[in-house]
Amino acid sequence: MAAGGLREKHKKRRLKQVLDAADRLFTKHGYEATRIETIADSASVAPATVYNYFSTKPNLLMELALRHVKAALPERRAYLRDLPDDIFAGVLGFERLLAEQAMRHLSRESWRVILSAQHLEPGGKASRTGARLNNLIKRHYMRLLRTYQARGVLRADVDVMALSNLIVGITTQDFSRFVASQSGTIEDLLATGVPHVRLILTGLLTEEAAA
Repeated sequence: MAAGGLREKHKKRRLKQVLDAADRLFTKHGYEATRIETIADSASVAPATVYNYFSTKPNLLMELALRHVKAALPERRAYLRDLPDDIFAGVLGFERLLAEQAMRHLSRESWRVILSAQHLEPGGKASRTGARLNNLIKRHYMRLLRTYQARGVLRADVDVMALSNLIVGITTQDFSRFVASQSGTIEDLLATGVPHVRLILTGLLTEEAAA
């Protein structure tokens, strides 16, 4: 193997070690209580290596969130390939899946950091990563809504991109309030946000679907 390829292989291995260590420590001790030096020690690398790869702890957390989302993509795609006939059930099921995936891997504390990154450091790496996560959900919603358009449930003149942006804006705000609290279940989260989405969608259905 060429020297460049070997270096790249070592870099990927160290990156995985760091992310694995951060994942364990954030879960065990919490995000704020975990220091970069502790992560480096657990990953058997120098603290300078962690800073060289991520520069800040929020950047490290965002990379960890990206890794979890990539691992969750097959489950999301499988859901979108087999949507229920009822559009409201489809949205409710997708929101439940997103919430379960989010809380399966990261704590409320970690999600508070992720959601605030775009406001605390506009244009920074963490902010750009947060935008990527948000845009990914918007693309998934566009796929969901286009499926219901093709089925004759959602009106053909509905701007799917604009509607996706609106739905994700509402559900992201609801999720922000959910992680800001120390209590409440995923069912509580869904009971708060999904009725708003239902109100919007009701006026956008075809006559046949609304009948």
